[in-house]
Formats: sequence, structure tokens, C-alpha cells
Amino acid sequence: MTSAFNFKNLDKWKIRTLLAIKVFITVGVLYYLNAKFSDISFSTFFDFKSAFAFIIALILVPFNFFLQYKKWQLICDYSYPPQKKSSIFISILTGISTGLLTPGRLGEYPGRAFPLKDVKLSEVTAGSAIDKLNSLMVILIAGSFASLLFLNKFYSIDNNLTISLLFLLTGIYLLLVYLILSPEFWRGFVGDQIGKFKIIEKYFLNFKSIGLFNRTIFAKNFSLSVLNYLVFSTQFVLLVIAYSDQADFFTSLWGSSLVFFTKSIIPGITFGEIGIRESASVYFLGHFGVEAGACFNAALMLYTINILIPAIPGAIFIFRRNK
Repeated sequence: MTSAFNFKNLDKWKIRTLLAIKVFITVGVLYYLNAKFSDISFSTFFDFKSAFAFIIALILVPFNFFLQYKKWQLICDYSYPPQKKSSIFISILTGISTGLLTPGRLGEYPGRAFPLKDVKLSEVTAGSAIDKLNSLMVILIAGSFASLLFLNKFYSIDNNLTISLLFLLTGIYLLLVYLILSPEFWRGFVGDQIGKFKIIEKYFLNFKSIGLFNRTIFAKNFSLSVLNYLVFSTQFVLLVIAYSDQADFFTSLWGSSLVFFTKSIIPGITFGEIGIRESASVYFLGHFGVEAGACFNAALMLYTINILIPAIPGAIFIFRRNK
């Protein structure tokens, strides 16, 4: 049985309307940022203070995608019938393409089904959810700790309260990591709860029918998620340095945790969530003395090299497949 996900089954009018709305909102957000900060301008998008830092960020792009591929390969190898390595990699690209159209990039989950053979859509979305949740958990852990330290430094939150909250978060996250690394959690608790809604389980999200339930695989996927986070965080820091003479590596790394954390907890309604990461970059890195234009350009360039450009071959594959 081949994947049931097909663009022919979607209402083209609704897709175009959604895309038009997202583009309109995106343009509005970018216009607002441009008007509010005088040094934000698209004319400086390729005006690098350090071309070397930009080149290193570009070099890390293949490594970023290699880690995404390895994370998804683990899920595919232990959940679905044997898939070609090329199909698994293309699956990453098609997921990025479909994720551009949906809030929170939720379209990435079913979008990964296009190149995969003999897999139900509900099984692909379940595997994708586990893969993406591991990545999200890493972002939340780093971002919440960074947020507490940020509040303590810039908003004079009491030291004792900060330490208490840090210990509380540590306990909560240890429990959550234990749960997401537990096969019983996904198959028993999550699977049983979704199983109460037969239509959802049959067509959209089915954790019971995939064969992933192996703690070692979960742990490997989570470890790769940590490494993947370090790679794209480093890319962002390098891009900030590429655009600014004022940027410091470690404070920019701190700021990057806050940016990714903010983008993850705020639902995106713009095209590709453009505007959220850029606004967060301007706000947080501005506290560290980085110019607004450099923050904006770094965030937009990260989106361009890691999401927008890779989405193009994914979109080409989707439309060619559905002709």
C-alpha cells in the first residue's frame, strides 16, 4: 500500500487562499520591522562583516541535513517496511516544503509521506511526531534555562527564586525525557488515548501500528537531536558574527537559545514563520548590544539556507509526483 497523501486530494482553492493570507501577514510583519528599525534593510542582506563566518555557516548546512536524515532514518528503519536511503532523504525535503504552508510547521509530519513506499499516512505522522518532539524537547530545555538566566540578568529576578526554578525545571525535564524515551508511553498512554478516536487513529495518527518501540532507538534519536540543535545554533551564531562587529560568540549562543525557544512556543501564522525568529532575534540579541539589522539578517539568512532553499527540491518532487 502506498502513501495515501496526495496533493490531488486537497482543495487547491483553499491552499492558495491560505498561502495568500500567510504571505500578506509576512509582508506586513517585515514592513513593520523595516519601519521600526532604521538599520533593517534587505539591501544589506549580503553585506557581510565577516565572510569567513558566513562560509563556515554554509559548510554546516550539509551536516545539519545529515543529522536530520540520520534521525529520520532511525525511525524509518525500525517503524516501516525497508525504504531506499534516497527516499528517506527526499522525505525530509518534502516535509520541509509542506511545513511552509502550515502553522507551527505541522504540515511537515504528513509531508514526509510522499516518497515513502508501503506506509500509511497515519504511521508516517506518528513517526514524524516522535522525531520532531525529540527536537522540540531539546529546544525547550535549552530555551527555558536560558530564559530564566536572561530574566535574572536583565530583569533582576531574585537569585534564590531563579535557582529554585532551575531545580524545578530540571526535575520536570528529567521526567519528560524519561517519558519520551519510554516505548510504553507512546504505545500505551499516547496510543491508547488516540485510539479512543478511531477516525484519528486510522487516518491521521497511529502509534500502535508502527514498530518503533525500542528505548535504544529513542535514545539515539534524542542524542542526534541534541547534536542537531548544536549545529543549527552554531550556524545562527556564526551568521550573527558575519553581520556584526559587536557580536560575541557565547552571548550570541545564549541569545540563540532564546530565539529558538520563542519561535517554538509562539504559533506561526506567517509564511515559513518569517517574522517571529527575526523579531525575537532583534529583541533578545539587542540586549547584548547587537544591532537590529545584524539580528534580522542573521535570522533571515538561517531560514533561507536551512529551510527556504531546501524546500525547493522538495516542492519539485511533490508536484512532479502528482502530475
